[in-house]
Amino acid sequence: MAGLSLSQRPASMAHAGLGSCTRALLLTVPLALAACGGGSSSDSDTAAPPSGLNVGYGTKAYHFSWSAAPNATRYELFEDPDGAAGPQPEVQIGGAITGTAYAHSLAAQMLHERVNASYRLRACDANGCRPFSAAATPDLTQAIGRFELAGGGPVGRFGSYPNVVVLSADGATLAVGAPSEASTTRLAGAGAVYVFSRSAAGAWSQQVRLQASSPAAKMAFGASLALSSDGNTLAVGAPEERSNARGINSDASNGDAYGAGAVYTFHRSGGAWSQQAYVKARNTPQKVATCSRLDISGTMTFPCTPQHFGFSVALSADGNLLAVGAPEEGADFTQGLGGVVGSAWRFGTETIFGGGVGAVHTFARTSGTWAEQAYLPGSSADPSMARFGAVLALSSDGTVLAASTDKDVSVLTQLSGTWSAPRQVWRQPPERGSQQPFALSGDGSTLAFVDGSAGPDVQLQTFTRAGAVWAQQPALPVKSADRYFSESTMLSLSADGRTLALGNPDDASNAPGINGNASNQAADSAGAVNIYRRTGATWSHSAYLKAPQPQVRARLGISVALSGDASTLAVGTSSATDGVTAAVPNAAYIY
Repeated sequence: MAGLSLSQRPASMAHAGLGSCTRALLLTVPLALAACGGGSSSDSDTAAPPSGLNVGYGTKAYHFSWSAAPNATRYELFEDPDGAAGPQPEVQIGGAITGTAYAHSLAAQMLHERVNASYRLRACDANGCRPFSAAATPDLTQAIGRFELAGGGPVGRFGSYPNVVVLSADGATLAVGAPSEASTTRLAGAGAVYVFSRSAAGAWSQQVRLQASSPAAKMAFGASLALSSDGNTLAVGAPEERSNARGINSDASNGDAYGAGAVYTFHRSGGAWSQQAYVKARNTPQKVATCSRLDISGTMTFPCTPQHFGFSVALSADGNLLAVGAPEEGADFTQGLGGVVGSAWRFGTETIFGGGVGAVHTFARTSGTWAEQAYLPGSSADPSMARFGAVLALSSDGTVLAASTDKDVSVLTQLSGTWSAPRQVWRQPPERGSQQPFALSGDGSTLAFVDGSAGPDVQLQTFTRAGAVWAQQPALPVKSADRYFSESTMLSLSADGRTLALGNPDDASNAPGINGNASNQAADSAGAVNIYRRTGATWSHSAYLKAPQPQVRARLGISVALSGDASTLAVGTSSATDGVTAAVPNAAYIY
């Protein structure tokens, strides 16, 4: 009977929480009034429900408070998870509360799962419990966590690498890469990473702002990120880093290899972060010349033979295996050279992509020391299959590695440190454009990506693995007439592959919060995230998420990350900039 409202309960039960004397007043003849001492004002006060139930808000948290009830020795707070009209039962939360306030954490579920939740309070004493207060339904939008990237102002921002978010599997550590930010010494585009953590009590706070040990202008530190399951190991890619060093912890001081790239690993101990390793490719070029090209915006300069080592990174759950993508390895953009692979294209300022076959490098950590494990170069005989390693993902145990080119997604498996040859799971039709980003579940059994190869109809494609065999599941249409998905669409899967977050930074609705009106086009590129759930092989739409206050060109959903159990979702934004003034302050959100 706990799930019923007072009006739904039988008369014999509706007053079960009242004192014995008051129950007698309600259930017996009026003569009982004399036996109970009449109806004095003090009796009325003690029979009344508690007053002044208020709700304050934190990140995924409600802070309830109320006025003290006369003679109460404890209070009981009840949650109806889906409201009075829903089928879920009402449950008590917080146990016996002795004060007049209670902080209720929503960390155990994504916010949209409590969109209709209501709360009731009652006061109790030695004789029992009194009537409930009126139900309160909080404004869930106010519980969406917002974290501003406050360390870098608009002056000094450079480049078009988007911001990226990653979340530890336990959902308690969030890292946000801001690759266009200036360093603390005002080196434009040096990049930074913000780390936020959740306390045992559920409160979020910024823990540190990281930058490279040898920051340089335009190195895009933070363009890619990966976190271990416990959030204590962080890998940060800087694909435009310029040192010609090779291997682990070599000399980072020179700038002879423009666009070679690097990866930095950090370790957290006792809440303090420190750089653990500076990681470079085994084959970093010793010298990279600068090329230039004249286009409509002026003369663009870029590295003639970049590697972009660190364009993508992935970590195993324990943080002891690191995979690094170098998608431009083998590229040569020297003017007049006829051997360029693939189709070169421009990305933002001073960056050209599309010329390399690509490679993936793996590194293993033993007792805190990193060493190269394997070198996995792209090997396709098809010249259109460029940029191997542009997107990477590792299973939690590190035995499954998924890597994309511009045209396909392949999977490699590891046995005792030896990697298999890539096994192609999906390929775009030859006439279509570049491959969309993909996601791999933590258990290594589900791959998902957005497929635009069928023309105007965009579909969510998923593959599941049984042994070494990948089987395609029924596709789910995700395009609607009023929203469209760009090539920057990002995805994240839960550890079991049954929950998927799909970012759409081009969504133009101005609806705030959760499950609002998606049909209007009033806020260009405000962005959104859609949540899907899978039952068996069937996917269905679960939630439509927006910022609490959608802003034009904020591009919410440019990056998304789910915790392992899908109880927490992190969402990044990435506003456009002209190098002087940001269109919208960059931020990250927690749902």
